Amino acid sequence: MNEVGDRVSSGVPDVDALLGGLILGDNVVWVAEDVNAVRHLEDALIREVLSRGERCFYVSAAGDPARVQARFGPGLTVLDARARGPYGDAGVLETAIIEGARSNPPGYVVIDGLVRFAQRWGPAKAVAFFSRVCPRLFDLGAVAYWRAPRAELGASFIEQVTNVTQCVLEVGNGHLRVVKAEGRPASVQGRVLRLELIDGIVRLEEERTLGRLAQGLERVRRERNLSQSELARLAGVSQSAISQAEGGRRGLSLETVIMLSERLGMGVDDLLSSPRLGGYVLARRPRTLEEGNTALLDDPNVGLRTHLVRLDPGASGSPDFLHKGAELVLVASGLVQLTIGSDTPVLRAGDAALATSVAVSGWRNLISSPALLFWVVRDDAPRTGDQ
Repeated sequence: MNEVGDRVSSGVPDVDALLGGLILGDNVVWVAEDVNAVRHLEDALIREVLSRGERCFYVSAAGDPARVQARFGPGLTVLDARARGPYGDAGVLETAIIEGARSNPPGYVVIDGLVRFAQRWGPAKAVAFFSRVCPRLFDLGAVAYWRAPRAELGASFIEQVTNVTQCVLEVGNGHLRVVKAEGRPASVQGRVLRLELIDGIVRLEEERTLGRLAQGLERVRRERNLSQSELARLAGVSQSAISQAEGGRRGLSLETVIMLSERLGMGVDDLLSSPRLGGYVLARRPRTLEEGNTALLDDPNVGLRTHLVRLDPGASGSPDFLHKGAELVLVASGLVQLTIGSDTPVLRAGDAALATSVAVSGWRNLISSPALLFWVVRDDAPRTGDQ
């Protein structure tokens, strides 16, 4: 997979197949128990980016910057973020990362040092550093890899990082588990795959049994508001066994699964059923927005559809289709004149117009800078699950 629109290759075909490629702006946190596998994943991304002639930065806080430079050559920019290195200070490093990513196309960053940052600055400051840098890289459209060994950082640190970032992938015990993957289908969330290194190349293969068990345990535990310790007592196993099973790192015996199902008052099929779809759908606008209408959410069965419209200076446009239900226009930027029936109201940024009995038939940008507006239509089709 080469660069296509907002999607770029990770350099690992199986990872691209799993995630549909990396989305510009992705911050990928590798929760690593197998650091060797994560290094191969990092190396694959660096080589992929350098092969395209794009900018890539490596933040070296845990290793020798000279060795990293020697492995990849002068095309890679290595930032020495060790304690006494020129980028060892949090503020200096933050500025360097953001400025390095601020390019066209946006840069790529691989950061090996969350553990070192937590040791030197303290966990709270390291989390704060991540919480500032991650959203800024996302806004710039840069792609970043963050190495985060669970054993050294601890569960609280990982949870705080997970709340901020776009992707969290857990690697260990010969498996990869998708903990979080924004902008991907709901079916990707929670998947567990067998991971192998073959001649230095990462290979992934579907792990149906462990994956279904991991998804089922986590889903049922959260639905019933149970802790891992409480679920472990019901199953007659240790809390560690449940934790590893939820993480896709080990299985449970058939006898244990049957006993747990009985004590939960549900069938084994229910316990191992596919996860329910989330209660929302996330739509990202394209990083490069062309003039005209872009469908963000366009499923008429949901009840609401949303289009993002960009108008060049002085340009006019119209909806892609005639809609007979209620329509809402919200102006995000610019000065826009609408045509609603025989009327032509002018809307500033922040204004909204709701049309209920006449159709919105056109819009025009009245000023010398681009305008953005949202066109939201309501369909009469019932929501999923309605009778």
